Amino acid sequence: MDTALIILFCALMIGVSFAIGLWSKKKANTAQAYFGGTAMFGPLAVGLSSMAGVASAFALVGVPGLIYNTGNAMAFWMLGSSAFAASYIILGKKVRAMAEVAEISSLGDICDVRFNHNRIIKALMSIIICLGCVGYLAAQIAAGTALVANLIDIPPIVAGIVVFGLLTVYTALSGEVGGLLSQAFQGAVMVVAGVVLTIAFFAVTGGFGNVLEAVAANPEVVGANGVTKALGPDFLNAWGKLPGSTSLTWMLIPLLGCVGQPQVLTRMYAVKDPRDLPKTGLVTGVTHAIVSFVCVVIAYGALYLVATGAIDPLASADDAIYAFSGYCGLWAQLLAYSAILAAALSSASMFLTSSSTLLSKDLPSALGIKIAPEKQISVSRVFMVILGIVAIVVSVFSSELVGILGTFGWGTLVSGTFPVFIVGLLWERCNEKGVMVGLAYSVIFNILPLVTSFTYPAPFSSLYGYFVTTAIAITLTVVVSLVTPKQELNAASKAVLDL
Repeated sequence: MDTALIILFCALMIGVSFAIGLWSKKKANTAQAYFGGTAMFGPLAVGLSSMAGVASAFALVGVPGLIYNTGNAMAFWMLGSSAFAASYIILGKKVRAMAEVAEISSLGDICDVRFNHNRIIKALMSIIICLGCVGYLAAQIAAGTALVANLIDIPPIVAGIVVFGLLTVYTALSGEVGGLLSQAFQGAVMVVAGVVLTIAFFAVTGGFGNVLEAVAANPEVVGANGVTKALGPDFLNAWGKLPGSTSLTWMLIPLLGCVGQPQVLTRMYAVKDPRDLPKTGLVTGVTHAIVSFVCVVIAYGALYLVATGAIDPLASADDAIYAFSGYCGLWAQLLAYSAILAAALSSASMFLTSSSTLLSKDLPSALGIKIAPEKQISVSRVFMVILGIVAIVVSVFSSELVGILGTFGWGTLVSGTFPVFIVGLLWERCNEKGVMVGLAYSVIFNILPLVTSFTYPAPFSSLYGYFVTTAIAITLTVVVSLVTPKQELNAASKAVLDL
């Protein structure tokens, strides 16, 4: 009966998302609305949508699993919530202003305005962002498919076609309008689940002090299932089981990387009134803080239950959210499963629209292929369906590839957006040659690790590859811009950069 109710609850959420997508179709009647949802929404819808796009299934499943496995290192990820406010302070005004001086419906349009319709920059930017988007899309589908297949006991490919096939259909029909509104609903589900599960954590454990005492008092727990979990007093210290430098990286990556994520950048020009940008940043930051905090307390709750013998040690660390919500009762399970599915759906639809826009609108434009505005929507829908099918198949039958792409997805997007949008919109001296060199390096050294065993040599080998790639891409952009002649800004770019 409990399983049937969980399935019904998840099906209801999918049904509401589908209904929102169908209803939104009438609003997606222009290319600008379909591709960008430009200047159409208030701060609540935009804030929830952006949060849901960033707080993916990786957050709700992967973060508790990593904390359960390695201790406190991944808890620093929660501090990334402040990055949303920073993103709006750093770039919000300039990105939104682009929609006032030109017709903006994609990141490629901003690239055109800033860099004088430079095709090479636009093509390189489209390729690298599309690479990151497709990787994240496949990773979200893999997480959602596994959840549904485990609940209903059907083949993963069937689960993927049913759930994400429906998502592909309503997203293709309504574009960014339906995508943003359905993501806002899914984000609200995640926030409600976060509040309830946080209350459940304190009700079950009595607070963090009790968790620390239980974990410290049990150096090792051997379960009846034959699984052993090592704990002890050092497990939940400042760094956990990982080196301090690694733990700090988990803090720096979301703090810096959030600014360059498409699900943050594209939402900045979706805000209807520019004066609502501060409210949007606040909504996004607060709601993400709720969701990210529950990811941490779920891990602490699972560790407490294992340390006190309430449950056996977990065979898989990623089962932490399922084990904790299962112990808390039916309502916690209903919300936990719905939140995971909402996270997978919201991120998947975000990256589906972003990647199809890049392939159907921005990349053809960069290659000199002219597609009439009235045909662009139809072309994008075709690409969306193709991408949806390919991502479902890849996520089900090539889990290793999905793991690699999921790992590099965030870093790939950061290294592709920083030279163009962060350096380009904040620094007037940044020119086309600098951005071309930075992007070319980023494309090569993000693809190279996927097809070879390439790793950076010492002393950079101890850092995550995409962290080094991003730093070098930014450095090249700045250095080349400084040593090459300064370019005059067009009137639109000048107006935006002077803000």
